[in-house]
Amino acid sequence: MTAQSVILPLPSDHARFIVLRLKDLSLDELKQQLDALFTTRDRLITQHPHAEVKTAVAFGPTLWQQLYSQSPQGFKQLEPIHGSFHMPVQPADVLIHIAAQRTDICFALSQAFFEGIQDKVEVLDERVCFRNFDGRDLTGFIDGTENPQFPDDRAETALLGEDAGIFADGSFVFAQRYAHNLDKWKKLKVDAQEQVIGRTKLESIELPDDVKPENAHTARAIVEDETGEELAILRHSLPYGDGRGDQGLFFIAYTNDLNIIDQMLLQMFGTSGDGIHDRLLHFVTPMDGAYYFAPSQELLEEVLETA
Repeated sequence: MTAQSVILPLPSDHARFIVLRLKDLSLDELKQQLDALFTTRDRLITQHPHAEVKTAVAFGPTLWQQLYSQSPQGFKQLEPIHGSFHMPVQPADVLIHIAAQRTDICFALSQAFFEGIQDKVEVLDERVCFRNFDGRDLTGFIDGTENPQFPDDRAETALLGEDAGIFADGSFVFAQRYAHNLDKWKKLKVDAQEQVIGRTKLESIELPDDVKPENAHTARAIVEDETGEELAILRHSLPYGDGRGDQGLFFIAYTNDLNIIDQMLLQMFGTSGDGIHDRLLHFVTPMDGAYYFAPSQELLEEVLETA
């Protein structure tokens, strides 16, 4: 089995995330549009070999049940959270993750997918994202510092193992857009921002435990097992925005265990039992959220042949 091409490599400089519901689009039509996407992708890879063109297609739980007779163990829909802050959920049918070193290629792939079906699908989001300087979120802090860097570690973090059978080398996906209130954020001095994040701003060094507040982002977004070992997820998040102020982060993570995401969100939104929430939520707002499954390349081809 082979993971879909966008999952394991390091993030590209440009990405486009498409989130949609089928509405009037049939499964056969979905297959045809994904074929058009992949045909265009393969052509562009040949024409622009240095552009690092990569894709992944993932499906929501409801649509997956229509596409395939079995589901991977642990696949479910994300549940909303009503804690110190509200975390909404916006279930979707399809998530398409397009990445490249060129934004025009990301656009061309989106155009190939949507051609002729614009009125048949409900597009919940089409987010154009970019690498910001040296991998920084729009808050000015480096994002994804704890991401596994080596290929074997990234695969162990993101992909289902051989014991998953037909679902091996597939991956669960969590996607959620966060809108940033940067005017409010910029009113904090750098040392106060570092207390919110739990890292230094320039060097991205984690603050010592005796200095880092309990409600710092790094304290709430890190999940540990019973032995205290951190449970990693593979982030591909990138910023988005325009100069007028619609700015934020498209958070996307690949994992082989959605329970890690569940626990992370409970800790962040203040419903994990200790009464503490992530202070970063005073400055960023979740706009949606959902779980998906990205099958291996081989299983994806099988599903699309039989859809």
